Amino acid sequence: MIPQTDCSQDDFSQENQSLNNLLLTYSQYLLPKAGLGNNFLEAIEQLFTGLKSLRSDTNLTAIITPEIKSELCHNQIPTKGWSIEEVIQHIILKYLGNVPNYSGGYAPLNIVPPSLTPAILAKIACAIINPNLANETYAGKTIEAEQLAISHIAEIVGFDPKLAGGYFTSGGAASNYWAVRFALEKMFPGFGKKGFKAFFDKEPVIIQSVLGHYTNINAARLLGIGTENVISVPVTPNFQISLEALQSQMEEVIQQGKQIVCLYLVAGYTDSFGVDDIKSVSEICETVCQKYHIPKPHLHVDAVVGWIYGIFTNYQIANNPLGFNLDTLNSIQKLNNLYSNLCYADSITVAPHKHGLTSYISSALIFKNKQDLLLLQKDQEETPYFTGDSFSSFPGAYTPESSRPGDGPLMILANLYALGYEGYQAMIGYAIQQSNILKSKLQSSFNSSVEVLNQNIPGTSTVWRFYPTGIEAQAAYKRELFGTSEADRIFTQKMNDYNYNLFGKSKVIRSDKTPILGYSNQVIVGQSGTPISGWKCILINPFVDIASVIDHLIEILNQ
Repeated sequence: MIPQTDCSQDDFSQENQSLNNLLLTYSQYLLPKAGLGNNFLEAIEQLFTGLKSLRSDTNLTAIITPEIKSELCHNQIPTKGWSIEEVIQHIILKYLGNVPNYSGGYAPLNIVPPSLTPAILAKIACAIINPNLANETYAGKTIEAEQLAISHIAEIVGFDPKLAGGYFTSGGAASNYWAVRFALEKMFPGFGKKGFKAFFDKEPVIIQSVLGHYTNINAARLLGIGTENVISVPVTPNFQISLEALQSQMEEVIQQGKQIVCLYLVAGYTDSFGVDDIKSVSEICETVCQKYHIPKPHLHVDAVVGWIYGIFTNYQIANNPLGFNLDTLNSIQKLNNLYSNLCYADSITVAPHKHGLTSYISSALIFKNKQDLLLLQKDQEETPYFTGDSFSSFPGAYTPESSRPGDGPLMILANLYALGYEGYQAMIGYAIQQSNILKSKLQSSFNSSVEVLNQNIPGTSTVWRFYPTGIEAQAAYKRELFGTSEADRIFTQKMNDYNYNLFGKSKVIRSDKTPILGYSNQVIVGQSGTPISGWKCILINPFVDIASVIDHLIEILNQ
């Protein structure tokens, strides 16, 4: 059935009645010239009714049966369009099936939070209004929302909000990539125009920890640096880049006549949530560069995980107004000590679609000095269709994308103002408290057969590793970390296989109410060079049932 259209016959030419009829049929999917129209409101009601049914209190990935091949073989674009009811039922709702119910608390497998209502409303509103953050003409006041969001986040991480600047990107990977692109322009002036000729005889190098995000490898591949020139430095057992190894590696690279363009650090590693000592790295960089009389490389920090912990810098630990337990207060103090060093970075990547509790995608690159954006500026001749129509604000002049939706900044702004510092402190603080409890329960429930790998790392992540009966976990993990022999390497690999096989069992016995736990093939790397894997549970959702996590693990080990 075709619903009553919001358009009239007068809106179309009278020359071709057949075409006019088709336009009347399909123009129902356009929003009216003003307002939202009855068609849209009725469709929204139908969609939300379907979503309510889809979002039952269950784990939708209990049984995943991919049908991609059959779908590709049998589905075809229809000659005549479907009704909106059919599209909702057979396209939208169908392909949103088997997605974990993140609001239900069954999926603490990674940093994928439940999106809060303010963020959802902001995203829906942006989809309707459809701003493009390229310039003011396309974006209206959404441009101001982006600048305000960048300013607020800058303040949270310890930058001066009046001096900092940045923009929202298509994700953390793009943000990291563009930070490296900036570093090249900073170290090799004119790189954007000259290309590889700007390097002359200096090979550009990126230095990161062995746990650095793979996006840097890809950035080196795409930007012409070369993956061989991404140098990985070992980390300590506390998941921090080794300062001694870093300084040694920097000096070796400089003596080889190469140019370090970027030091890439992490404030919240993906699995362990470990934090590099940014202040000490900055001091080492200053010392080494003075010694060799060379310019300082760009210091970029990937804080997609940890930027939110800056909300605790103004928490009154002594008064403890939110009533956290003592372990949580100790964790908050540790977080404040670790994340107070973010201010030593030249730029950071943040991702509110993680701990910020927004929907995808909300991610930004922020420079401590907004003047740095000038190095990414395009020539006016490159964007004639933008510059002629721009009034005062033209982010498209320096952003990699010319098409950027306004939902990223608007979602985090909506959440920041709906929750305030108090709301975020309560939710994130409670998640930290639950994580501490989970770590304790793992130790008490499995005794010497489990090792919590990030026991002393504050945050919402718990990473652990099981060992077979007869092998004492603490001693075994120490051997995996510090052993260098071939026997040690083989032992580590056997324990990797043991844990991965257990994880495979967890998927087989998964039920509607079973928590979906995560697994990483490389939580840390031992001195033998062998990656050490581990299970992970990241408690962002306050409704995750810790007891069900422990019960599920007991069931797996008893299989």
